Amino acid sequence: MILALILCVYTLVFVGISYAQIRFLKQEKDKQAIILDEKTYKEAAQIGIENEQFKIFSHIYTLILYLFWLFFGFFWLKNVLISQNSVLENTLFLLAFLFINTLANLPLSIYEDFVKNKKQGFSNMNVTLFIKDTLKSLVLLAVFGFLLLYALVFCYEFLGQFWWVWAFVLSFVVILFINLLYPTLIAPLFNKMSPLEDSSLLAKIDTLMQKCGFSAKGVFMMDASKRDKRLNAYFGGLFKSKRVVLFDTLLKALNENQLLAVLGHELGHFVHKDLIKGLFSSALMIFVLFFVFAHLPEFFYTQSGLQGVNAGVFALFIIFSEVFSLIFSPLVNLLSRKNEFNADKHGALMTSKEDMKNALFVLAKENKAFVKTSKIYEFFHLSHPSIDKRIKALS
Repeated sequence: MILALILCVYTLVFVGISYAQIRFLKQEKDKQAIILDEKTYKEAAQIGIENEQFKIFSHIYTLILYLFWLFFGFFWLKNVLISQNSVLENTLFLLAFLFINTLANLPLSIYEDFVKNKKQGFSNMNVTLFIKDTLKSLVLLAVFGFLLLYALVFCYEFLGQFWWVWAFVLSFVVILFINLLYPTLIAPLFNKMSPLEDSSLLAKIDTLMQKCGFSAKGVFMMDASKRDKRLNAYFGGLFKSKRVVLFDTLLKALNENQLLAVLGHELGHFVHKDLIKGLFSSALMIFVLFFVFAHLPEFFYTQSGLQGVNAGVFALFIIFSEVFSLIFSPLVNLLSRKNEFNADKHGALMTSKEDMKNALFVLAKENKAFVKTSKIYEFFHLSHPSIDKRIKALS
């Protein structure tokens, strides 16, 4: 079966990349520590190894799940839900597929949050919060997923041979709306957002933003520590909905100058228009993917049990889009790493090189991120350069 072979080859490629990274980390683990102290260096390497082992298991688990759908699942779901091949039936077909997939992946999420991440010292997740997060995610999928899927199936059934162009436009508009609404409507469903109360720090952040011509709706602290101890910050939203979001873990770990350097880095993405470039590249990739999936050979449908199902093209899109995007990911990652180097330089200009380097050091230490990576792993997976390369570039 050609479809099963495609998925097996794809999985084998990614398992091979993870295996190469594990070998690299095992070799580097016993070398002299750089940037981090020796204990943290070895611990970060071991965490990197465990993460790659989990990824290998996840890829194999996903392969088995998708093979189930191709050999049995789609045929069974078609018999249960499709009789008139209406837009509603096809929408429910896709929604049921996504719901079952989500539930099937729960064991991976449970292991990651309650076993792996707790062992590594990151997770603060508890059972009550996990159940709440899962239920909220399922409700969002049921409501917004239904609306989007209904619209996509409508495009397929009623907008002619160029339905995929309209489906692409719809998908891209949804992406823009998600970016617009995420910081103000979606993120607060999962985390408490509190306005930053440190007036001195707030004044310095405002000055920093004014230097870059960036206006935000506010600077907020997010209670990320209730789930995870890792550090992060982001500028969320588009247009007038833009806001600065600082993880509470970041505020505790960095001093004022280091925090301003990190924000200077994020503002560098704004100054260099990286968000616009990212949206454009995403639009191009989604456009190509819709074109490809609108012109799939017939055997994709006959071999998967999706023949005669109008929603079949979208089910195949969900399963095989990652396979096709493998072609784009090295170039997208290359451009992203270049943007990160430039953003680091901007952060250094806003404060100093030492502040930027020290901030990267603290991020690496607190997130227990290994400071090096193998070339093949960087080529396929890394949107950010290794900490080692970033510090060397600043020097």
